[in-house]
Amino acid sequence: MARTLDQLIANENPEIVNRAQEKADAMLLELRLSEIRRLVEMTQAQMADALGVKQPTIAGMERGGQDLRLSSIKRYVEAIGGKVRLDVELPDGTHHGFPV
Repeated sequence: MARTLDQLIANENPEIVNRAQEKADAMLLELRLSEIRRLVEMTQAQMADALGVKQPTIAGMERGGQDLRLSSIKRYVEAIGGKVRLDVELPDGTHHGFPV
């Protein structure tokens, strides 16, 4: 019988699982930044103009492996007219959100 992904993860070293989760979270952030920009039909050049930076800066923000500051993400989202909210999940599973 085939095992589920949850079963495989449960049997893995927790340190390895945590490192993989951190990498996956970082990758999703970059994917989502470019997706947000595309949802408002902006090019990287247009986003750069809105932020007062050059297009390669936007490409760098959207590229994987970047450790972006929250303030940079906020400026990026506000440049398209959006707002940033931070959602904190505590160990007990509760969520607490607030505007940034």
